[in-house]
Amino acid sequence: MKGKTVFKVILLVVLLLLLAVLSVVAYITAKLDLIQFADEVDNSAYQETLVLEQTDEEEEEGLAIDIEGLEQVETLPVIPEGEIWEEEDVLNILVLGTDERTKELNVNARSDAMILVSINKKDNTVKLVSLERGMGVPILDGQYEGNYDILTHIFRYGGADLVTRTVREVLKVDVDYYVRFNFYAVKQIVDMVGGIDMELTAAEASRLNGSDISKNATTDDQKTLVEGMNHLDGGVTLAFARLRSIDSDWRRIERQRKVIIAMVDALKDSTLTELNDLVTEALPMVQTNLTKLEIAELMLYAPKFLSASFDQMTIPKQGTYGGATGLHGQGMFAPDYELNSQILHDFLYGTEGED
Repeated sequence: MKGKTVFKVILLVVLLLLLAVLSVVAYITAKLDLIQFADEVDNSAYQETLVLEQTDEEEEEGLAIDIEGLEQVETLPVIPEGEIWEEEDVLNILVLGTDERTKELNVNARSDAMILVSINKKDNTVKLVSLERGMGVPILDGQYEGNYDILTHIFRYGGADLVTRTVREVLKVDVDYYVRFNFYAVKQIVDMVGGIDMELTAAEASRLNGSDISKNATTDDQKTLVEGMNHLDGGVTLAFARLRSIDSDWRRIERQRKVIIAMVDALKDSTLTELNDLVTEALPMVQTNLTKLEIAELMLYAPKFLSASFDQMTIPKQGTYGGATGLHGQGMFAPDYELNSQILHDFLYGTEGED
């Protein structure tokens, strides 16, 4: 009789554990179903929405590529020869921030923020590599194949798949995966985590207090930013991440990395309820070619990476590029891709530190 009672208790415990596991699996599956996966995207639509020439919007926002003062390169940079570098314990994911101002993702967009996130699962380290949007790259597919345009425009020729393939080929780095979100998502996420802490220079604070940018603020205190530490809401965070008028596009991409790190810091203090709300709101604004199983695996590593330090750099490195003209007179940076691929390899798989 006693043996039967013990057996029943063990059986009950096993059943409860099984139910708990199934509940967790059901929860994760339901959340992952909110993501837009790559097999749901029609890449053929991109060829119908090409905007080849510099847009009026780029002119108005000061996003034109400034190649004055650079040595003009007559021969455009070619794709380096050799194998793609890879290591078993390193996962490289290209994070793309596209320039839509609405909740929906669409094909008529630019990948204005491009950051290679390199995760070392053995060492539990994370490295962030910003890719300068003005790099001149060959168009690898479609009716304009063989011509050159800036990297940010490649999205309009073939979406995230083509941008990822281009980065992989010109830099010889093992990157097959991408995660795409838009500017609207950044604003929403920052507001949902209660804002982020950011140290501003006097010039940054002054510019963000300008009338044309402070209109993004949701509260009055966001319109009186000061030199030093500030707490930014989503609208001002977005303005900070896009700010380049006071210095350069190179500084702009450094600000983008600062925003990512600040968002990670803010997430550490979120409650389970807040995280649930955040995931429910944010995932529909995410597109990726990672599978559900691969995402679930990454979730297991997430707690370790949230406390990791972030080494950072920008490609191309200063002094490794000239100026050139591409398709339809587009000004662009012309990097030495063989040299930059070696620099990137040393940073991701070697011992190189922050630039």
